Amino acid sequence: MYRSPKFLRNNSISQISNSTEKIKKGSAFFAISGANVDGNNFIPEAIKKGAKIIVSSKKSSLRKVKNNKIIKIYSKNIRRFYSEECSRIFEHPSKKISICGITGTNGKSSVAALLSHIWTLESSGVIGTINIQYGNKKEKSKLTTPDCYEINKVLNKMKEKRIRNLFMEASSHALEQERVHGIEFESAIFTNLTQDHFDFHKNMTNYFKAKKKLFSQYLNKSNKKNKFAIINIDDKYGLKILNEKKKSIKYYTYSIKNPSADFYIQKINKVKKKYELKIVYMKKNCKVLTPMFGNFNFENILAAFAYSIIKKKPLKIIIDKIACFKGAKGRLEPVGKKQKVIFIDYAHTHDALEKTLKSIKIEYPNNKIITVFGCGGDRDIKKRAKMGEVGVRYSNKVYLTNDNPRTEDPKKIINDIVDGTKNSKKIKIILNREEAIKKAIVTAEKKDVILIAGKGHENYQEINGVREAYSDHKVVSKILKDETL
Repeated sequence: MYRSPKFLRNNSISQISNSTEKIKKGSAFFAISGANVDGNNFIPEAIKKGAKIIVSSKKSSLRKVKNNKIIKIYSKNIRRFYSEECSRIFEHPSKKISICGITGTNGKSSVAALLSHIWTLESSGVIGTINIQYGNKKEKSKLTTPDCYEINKVLNKMKEKRIRNLFMEASSHALEQERVHGIEFESAIFTNLTQDHFDFHKNMTNYFKAKKKLFSQYLNKSNKKNKFAIINIDDKYGLKILNEKKKSIKYYTYSIKNPSADFYIQKINKVKKKYELKIVYMKKNCKVLTPMFGNFNFENILAAFAYSIIKKKPLKIIIDKIACFKGAKGRLEPVGKKQKVIFIDYAHTHDALEKTLKSIKIEYPNNKIITVFGCGGDRDIKKRAKMGEVGVRYSNKVYLTNDNPRTEDPKKIINDIVDGTKNSKKIKIILNREEAIKKAIVTAEKKDVILIAGKGHENYQEINGVREAYSDHKVVSKILKDETL
């Protein structure tokens, strides 16, 4: 006999989990089928560890449970049910916090970091790729958007600390898997969409559908008042979201190309070592200085500026905060000494790599560019050749190396990248990432610009399925310390 999902709600079960590692006596275990692991295979282990309730979307798995003391619950949409329960047991903390969801292929972390800088971490929090942070609390993120239990657990802590604003990156995986179901969003930002995660979504149509859910589903169904969305209309997928807009949401647009946008960068001037952006918005205009360069950075600044204006943050504070923001960790981040121009960047798609290299080329028109990068294993194979083509096109020299090959043969990954380069003589292959970076730095001439792409803030390297401590930042620091450059 199967119980209704209402049984769980009515009996106030406070211990739930979708992982046997976190099962406690009396818990409810949600046997969720994932892309690589089927939770139903772990039902016996969950029972052995003390689970008294088993929830599954597979009746065949529930029938195998012969212990009459175990309560069996069938749920057709188990992911949604799990998310709802996670929210319930923490007493719906998202209702008490102004939450902005940020989605897109690139720019999520930068926008979130800048917004938390403008709004200060004393009153705001971040959940994203780089870390989870609020007040004096800071911890590394395992996923861009965590499991819904972890999200609500963090939200509950934020509520207790009286955090008023949360800037949360929303990955396509999380949106598709309904990890944010039940979260009461007040606003959402769309940055851009380019090819990525085809290992999961298979094509751009599915990828876009997942991203769009933040607006059409989660924000649309939120009970928050004065809901709004901020859309980059320089991106064709941003225009698609705008064309399918929902009546319950107020839409604002931003652009560095289209003067009809609600927030538009009319002019960009270089002032000494900074850039001055003339922003036109809501029949007003202002000038904003930034130490960062590159159109993609200007787009991110505009998104954060728009949000802050809409939320009525004083203009002077916004301008002052942007002027002293140097960027998110591992996002076109300058490292090293003045004698060598070195940047570390998270770019791991061909579009992000192209935008980064183009920006460097514009900023340093008379300098040679040396690029160090690879591609992740067990991930989208189709983007590898494209990244190879981009790297060779914009660089004077390219070092191809490991970047989390995971369980794949590193040589095969490199060969896939080389397929897009027409066997260019610019390429040198050094699988050991530390050695590749060292070679790039030591052999570089004084005015050369070195871009180390792909890992950014990451503090690990995964080879042969084993994750070991590794940091591009530490490697560069060590090389510069050891070498007389």
